[in-house]
Amino acid sequence: MTTLAKDVLLIEDNGGDIKLIEEAIIDGDLAINLRVIKDGGEALTYMENAIEQMEGSWPSIIIMDLNLPKVSGLQLLRKFKSSEDFRQIPIIILTTSNLNTDIKNCYKLGANAYINKPLDVFVFFEIIQLIDKFWLSKCTLPQLEG
Repeated sequence: MTTLAKDVLLIEDNGGDIKLIEEAIIDGDLAINLRVIKDGGEALTYMENAIEQMEGSWPSIIIMDLNLPKVSGLQLLRKFKSSEDFRQIPIIILTTSNLNTDIKNCYKLGANAYINKPLDVFVFFEIIQLIDKFWLSKCTLPQLEG
């Protein structure tokens, strides 16, 4: 049986972390189409264009860092969750910050999960594979029309 690949939007500026996520997808043989955006400004442009054009596929989930150039992850989270079109998309924060204020602010703004980036590569792989197993395989997500 063939599994349809899910579209995942990754907003991450660290090349090493992007590579680890890509390798985790390959290593786990995950059915994920990964779109990478490397800064907050580009992510806002992506969001505005997606809403304006209303075409193509919407991401099933968004995985996002907090520490981004141009527009911070918190600002992006606020923007995404205040958008009628993007509000329904689960957002997983994957970041190095373990500050309680960041954690509280993210959940207050509507983040669906907050995960600290591990230092261990194998744990990093496990986290990506667990995100796939839970969010993309077990959860029933809305079908957004685009």
